[in-house]
Amino acid sequence: MTGNRCGHDPKHPRLSPAKTIRKGKGGLPRILSLAAERAKAWYYHPKKCKLLQSHPHRKTRSERREACQIVIETILSHLDLASLCLGTPTLENGFIDIDMRTIVRDSGIGQRRCERAIALLKEAGFMKVKQPRTINDQGDYVGLRAIRVVTTLFFEFLNLGPMLQRERARATERLQRRSRKAQRKLTDFMRRVTKGLRESFGWKPRPPQVDMEKRQEETRRWNIACAKYMIAGLDPDECRRRTNTELELPADYSPSRRA
Repeated sequence: MTGNRCGHDPKHPRLSPAKTIRKGKGGLPRILSLAAERAKAWYYHPKKCKLLQSHPHRKTRSERREACQIVIETILSHLDLASLCLGTPTLENGFIDIDMRTIVRDSGIGQRRCERAIALLKEAGFMKVKQPRTINDQGDYVGLRAIRVVTTLFFEFLNLGPMLQRERARATERLQRRSRKAQRKLTDFMRRVTKGLRESFGWKPRPPQVDMEKRQEETRRWNIACAKYMIAGLDPDECRRRTNTELELPADYSPSRRA
């Protein structure tokens, strides 16, 4: 018995999702499976990626680290390299974003664990999630399928930045060939056809939600700035000091130690 209701065993972690990345002939580009493989080192050596630690001086719980690894491979399985969005570009329906139900199904873990893992990836600056909204026939705001994006920082932290540039160029070229063959524009593959989608991005939520999003953006900016110094191999305390100096913040500031 491990005492974890999610079934996690720290001595024998399960770091791969129920539906793993397709490899080999007919599979996905090598960069996706390579990124998943390299990220697994973060479970055994959390200090290799301090951005995923919920507290700068304390390791993230092992079951949360396990969930992160499972979710990372799951989202990489659905990543469109040309746009870095989770989904599939199609000519008939435009870009089809992946919903949370698909992530939960392919990961093989519960929805709450997936949501907490994605929240940790967002806070680290590795993902961005936008929840578009529109107005229904009754005049009420309704949520649409979330748009999830993997940032280039994630690949740079795995030393895959140059490889990502090459693979994104190839992915874009493949889409261009498909569009030329179908005698259509490339934007037809990437459009989101939901009515009112563009206007929905300008919808202003309630004040508490605004405060929360502002805090998330500040945390993301801090983590991205700190990542530059971490990649350079500086001491964690020195990384924090230089980051706070760059962003004109108090010397002892840390996103996890807010008032």
